[in-house]
Amino acid sequence: GKDSVYSFFLSSNVTAWVFAIAVLATQALCFGFFIDEASLDFGDDRMWQYSFSCPPNNLNCRDNSDVTAFGWIFFALFGFFYLTSDMINGLKLVWSASKYGLSLKGFQIFLGGCCLFSITALGLYATVVYNVATSRSNVDMIFNTVILLFVNELDEKLFTSLHAIIPEWLENTTSEIAASFGGDVRMNVQYANANHQLRDDVVKRIKNVDKKLARRGNAIKTIEARHTKLKKNVAGLRVEQATKDREMKRVVAKLHEQGSKVEALEWFREQQNRRFEDIERNHIEVVAENKKLKEKVRRFEGEQAMKVKEMKRVEDRNQELNKKVEKLESELRNLKVELQSLVETVHNVSQLQKK
Repeated sequence: GKDSVYSFFLSSNVTAWVFAIAVLATQALCFGFFIDEASLDFGDDRMWQYSFSCPPNNLNCRDNSDVTAFGWIFFALFGFFYLTSDMINGLKLVWSASKYGLSLKGFQIFLGGCCLFSITALGLYATVVYNVATSRSNVDMIFNTVILLFVNELDEKLFTSLHAIIPEWLENTTSEIAASFGGDVRMNVQYANANHQLRDDVVKRIKNVDKKLARRGNAIKTIEARHTKLKKNVAGLRVEQATKDREMKRVVAKLHEQGSKVEALEWFREQQNRRFEDIERNHIEVVAENKKLKEKVRRFEGEQAMKVKEMKRVEDRNQELNKKVEKLESELRNLKVELQSLVETVHNVSQLQKK
């Protein structure tokens, strides 16, 4: 923390303590604002952005977050590069406070180390919480990380500004700290300036990267707008698909009904086929019986023809007999006539004899 205003806690100058406490309060308030906005409080309007969206026409929720592993990797790298040195320096100050025991110098070193470590840890916590709450793309995560790390750099930026505005006062203060603590705390303004120049270059590069990312962010926004339109179209298609699915279900239900009817018709057809088979069997039996009957009829007709012939013969004989009987009757008549004539003659003869 030799290039930070938190080193002013080691000074006996009241103005230096005011600068250190002001920066500490400013950073704590800024981080507190970010943490408060990232808190999930349903009663107030917070900046928490829900990554899941649950459409009313679908049972499945979708994750709209585009944050990938690359975003978290860049976040971890930025945090490591910017926060590790401050946290380690804070822990070193706390550890070195034990050399002075219960004294004013020990209290100053312990307080400076605790402030440096605590504000750095608070910045890391605020960065993580705010990114989890609001970052829904890699660009948002890098942008939020850079802003919060810039807040964490306020102590060093104020140190550089004091060197540019009142370099003599800063040199006297750092010299007094170095003289008070000897080799345990070393202050080097030139090193701080060089380090700040290097960090300024890095900040410029980060700004250039931010500009490029902003351009890409605009392109991503246009793509997201198209994506939202496509989502709407997809939602409409899903609604149409849902209606089609309902129609398909109705059609399937009708097909099931028709299938049951077809099965009933198939069963009826099988019954009809069985009946037709029975009818064919009966028909075959009837045909066989008809053949037998025809044969019997033929036999009967033959017998009947024979009987008819015999009847003709009998009729012929009867006719002959009738003719003979007629002849005999005529003969009998003739004989009767002759007998009557004979009887008359005999009667006449007998009368004549009586006379």
